[in-house]
Amino acid sequence: MTSTSPAPSETSHPSDDPLRFSGMSRITEFFILASVFLAILMGAMDSLVVATVLPDIASDLNQVDGVTFVVSAYLISSTISIPIFARLSDITSRRNVFVAGLSIFIVGSALAGLSQNLTELIVFRGMQGFGGGGIFPVAIAMITVMFPPQTRSRITGFLSGAAGLAIVLGPLVGSWIVSVTTWRWVFYINLPFGILAVFVLLATVGPLRPARPGRFDFPGAVLLSGWVGALMLALVQVSDAGWAWSDPRIVGLLIAAVVLFAAFLGWELRTSEPLVPLRLLRRRVIAASSGAMLFTGVVFSALITFLSVFVGIVLLHSGPNAAGDVRDIIYFLAVPLILGAALSGQILTRVSYRNVVAPGLLVAGLVGFLLTNLTSSVPLWLLAFGFLPVGGIVLPLIPMGFGLGLGLSATTIAVQNEAPTAEVGAAIGLTRFFQSLGGALGISLLTVFQTWRYQQLAAGVTTPGGLTDAIVTTYDEIFLILTLCILIAFVFSLFLKGRVPTGTSAPRLGPSVPEESPRVGEVAAALSAEPE
Repeated sequence: MTSTSPAPSETSHPSDDPLRFSGMSRITEFFILASVFLAILMGAMDSLVVATVLPDIASDLNQVDGVTFVVSAYLISSTISIPIFARLSDITSRRNVFVAGLSIFIVGSALAGLSQNLTELIVFRGMQGFGGGGIFPVAIAMITVMFPPQTRSRITGFLSGAAGLAIVLGPLVGSWIVSVTTWRWVFYINLPFGILAVFVLLATVGPLRPARPGRFDFPGAVLLSGWVGALMLALVQVSDAGWAWSDPRIVGLLIAAVVLFAAFLGWELRTSEPLVPLRLLRRRVIAASSGAMLFTGVVFSALITFLSVFVGIVLLHSGPNAAGDVRDIIYFLAVPLILGAALSGQILTRVSYRNVVAPGLLVAGLVGFLLTNLTSSVPLWLLAFGFLPVGGIVLPLIPMGFGLGLGLSATTIAVQNEAPTAEVGAAIGLTRFFQSLGGALGISLLTVFQTWRYQQLAAGVTTPGGLTDAIVTTYDEIFLILTLCILIAFVFSLFLKGRVPTGTSAPRLGPSVPEESPRVGEVAAALSAEPE
């Protein structure tokens, strides 16, 4: 593997301190990374926290119908905003775009907390989601130009672990808030952390402007918003509101989504500076990562949701300890996921992308088959010596979470190093968009599938035991579908190539240096990597 020399505006790192980038003290580095991590964590936690307090929101606003749109509004708007913010970060100031997205999220949080009715809350949740959708891809784009390759791999692994940490903290924070105050503080709690992050970044990081600013693709943004919004709205209404697929409104939304999607593809392939540079999919690593993230996106969203419902309702019958046991079950998945995401950044400094992602997804997929034969009497856990899991539902969740964590972080790191510096935001946004779209499609379609399948299995069944068997079978089949999605992601991971470049230089990024170097981040070294 070859490595490029630092550009004149870059400064090499001392060999004994490879984790520090030029022009920054240790304390400044800490505050920057802490601010970025908190911003990512807030965005990742938001839907989980809000989902926990939905009953309180419905009760306080005296409106139950449509309350699920409080969650889906965030999901729809954040999916739309991912490529928009990612592209803006490539053509203007990365720092300013990140701060703008975070500021929109903060303002949306404040307004959501002040909402006096459900309509206002849904609108402001959409505003929150629009700002939140841009936080992760722009943060990773910033890290790409602020740190040398091996260091940013470790940092990206650390930041990717925020998704798993959000799964752990989200329900805890939500339930704690409503136990001591009102649901409105679910939104207000974002304000001090978000404002602090904004001030830290403005004070410590230069604008990070590209060497050659570009144009924003407004027609592409409109078409993207149109087809994603129409598709998501149709899926939400079918899965949550119970509308039939044959309902004229659903048919109209799906037709509009198809037409707008076709127009979007046509426009993006013709325009010289597209919102979503589909040509990046010609790069093997980006295409393989996008495919893997699409299918793991299905798994991340749906697995937690259906596992929680299966344990809490089917096994524990919503008993007095159900909430605590569901939380503990999720921990057995989320904690290994955090560890896998964090460790992958360390491992990737020594081995290739494929040799990290593929084994992780393969293990996750194979142990997933253990979830496809659950019964109504399966134990939650069997422990040896009082702490070591040796059986029950939790046994496959531990390696599954760890394997998914490896894939979650390592694919992002691979794209981070493969993409041209000028389009790293768009490349990260593209793969993140696929992951978000997979999550939205997966949970909606699987909810519809479960309802349809249960109606089939329960037809003519009158005994309680028969109805229980029917519902358990639907969950077994859903877990089978999710397992197959992991294995499809594994197949995509086999097409990854290359490894983290060995360069140890990064640009000066203090406030006195406003622009990025065209050669920052050792991109040439990443692109010259040969497959192992």
